[in-house]
Order: sequence, then structure tokens, then C-alpha cells
Amino acid sequence: MERAAKLNWMNDILDHLRHCYDQWTVADETSQHYLSEVMKRDLDEFRRLCDASRVAERGPAVRAA
Repeated sequence: MERAAKLNWMNDILDHLRHCYDQWTVADETSQHYLSEVMKRDLDEFRRLCDASRVAERGPAVRAA
């Protein structure tokens, strides 16, 4: 995935996290549980994209090691 696409995807995830957080602050307990699970999934995806970016910046020699 090219860098620009990855950055756009990361921005979309952050926007979604903001939206979920806003909903979470006014939600009932059941909804808070659901939203927290959605937010954790988004954070895992964000972390995966960050890790992939670091590997891509290091180059192929490091990836093979």
C-alpha cells in the first residue's frame, strides 16, 4: 500500500475513533461496552498500519533479517 493511501486510512481511523468517543461519552453501559470494543479494534488496526510503515521505512534488507 502506498504511503498516501496508508495515511488516509489512518486519518479515517482517527476520525472514527473521535466519533465513537463522542458517542461513548453519552451512551448507556451496554453501548459503552460495544463502543469500547469497536475502539479497541480501530486502535489495533492503527497500530498494524504504524508497524507496517516502520517496516517499509527500514527497507527490504531489514525485513529479511
